[in-house]
Amino acid sequence: MSDELTIHIYPGDCDTAGHVNHAVMLTLLERARWAALEKHMPFEDYIRRSQWAVVRHVDVSFSSPAMPGDDFIVRTGLQSIGKTSFTVRQAAKNQKGALVCEAKIVYVTLTTDGRPMPVPEEWRAIFSEWED
Repeated sequence: MSDELTIHIYPGDCDTAGHVNHAVMLTLLERARWAALEKHMPFEDYIRRSQWAVVRHVDVSFSSPAMPGDDFIVRTGLQSIGKTSFTVRQAAKNQKGALVCEAKIVYVTLTTDGRPMPVPEEWRAIFSEWED
């Protein structure tokens, strides 16, 4: 089951057009990914590891604006795992159920010296599975 995080939009999250712009939305999606990760592996455990997960590719599709006062739910889940990479999928919907955005983030697992390495076995449960 995918993890969910409710995020409230404050005026300071918005640009001069009055809505959350794409750069801030990426930050909010990242916040939701950290919240999902911390349910399965505390940050302190993650940071002490000899492996890292770094973003290789981000694909985001925006469907409707997020405005001050909105609450939206970001659903986060593991979509797939390759040899040295894994893909996390996210969807954000506002309080009315309208899709705000969808994202796919591809991570590559690296050693501390920056070389790709196989995704650690225990990382296969680092995020809940994505459910369509």
